Amino acid sequence: MRILFITSGYKGIYDWFESWIQDELIKEHKVSFYYFSQGVKELESILQTFKPELALTLVGYKIPKIMLEILKQYEIKTSIWLTEDPYNMDRSIGLMKDFDYLFTIDTSALEYYKKIGHKKAFHLPLAANPDVFQPKKVAEEFKSDICFVGYPYPDRIQLLEFILQRTAYKVSVIGYWSRYLRSYWKNNNLIINEGWAEPPTVANYYNGAKIVLNSHRPLNLRQNKNKLGIAAKSINNRTFDVAACGAFQLIEFREDLTKHFIENEEMVAFRNIDDLIQKIHYYIKADTKRKAIANKARNRVLKDHTFQHRIEEMLSIIRKS
Repeated sequence: MRILFITSGYKGIYDWFESWIQDELIKEHKVSFYYFSQGVKELESILQTFKPELALTLVGYKIPKIMLEILKQYEIKTSIWLTEDPYNMDRSIGLMKDFDYLFTIDTSALEYYKKIGHKKAFHLPLAANPDVFQPKKVAEEFKSDICFVGYPYPDRIQLLEFILQRTAYKVSVIGYWSRYLRSYWKNNNLIINEGWAEPPTVANYYNGAKIVLNSHRPLNLRQNKNKLGIAAKSINNRTFDVAACGAFQLIEFREDLTKHFIENEEMVAFRNIDDLIQKIHYYIKADTKRKAIANKARNRVLKDHTFQHRIEEMLSIIRKS
């Protein structure tokens, strides 16, 4: 298949996502990668010379409408992977008429798209790249009892404060945390690794932790654009990355978790903060059990949850329909 892969326009982790997806696409397909900053003339030139059968993009919020109209004029099938659902549903809904195929990471979002009439909406979670996220020995600087990588949402700050107050474990946080944890700067059990870390570095932290803490983005965050209040059921991409490393995680429970992993066999979830603390105490000491669960989670990812699996599933759906 000849595929036009259009950049999302977002940087950071999306640079990595798009690189990994492109790597999978080029294994079996002819691919032209297009930055929409190249302009309309360049797009039309690609359409005339490359003649794609499918145009694929992630997120979609930044793509100029005129470019989507041009794709329609050339009768190119269009597919979007909505990787910010349901937190930006207000914006995602506005793209429904612009794409032939909608793939969303969240089943609640999928239910809504189907309810309002999109005939080709499908569930497609994110995934791991096992070439980046894999088991490995790491230096002492990456080791911890508990680690958390991600944005300091209010509920995450509360979780970490609770852990620091109620336990004596060594906690490592990676992200923009310094301003939110000022009162803990002198706490010898806290290590703040300030700033965004690239995936290979993140994999080091996962491999160095006894427990990776994994909580989700909250529904009521003021930065969300979700006036409908659609509650997320999806698990985040971190779930697959940690598992691919063969690292053990305690994940905040969400309904979609059991669609991907067997709870308490391949993945351990917590329902509230007391449950979390109880499970931290138990699994910190239970080395053999912790490692066995983490290994099963890694095997599940390699079997079902890599970017190769997701791209194959997406293109198979498009071909069949």
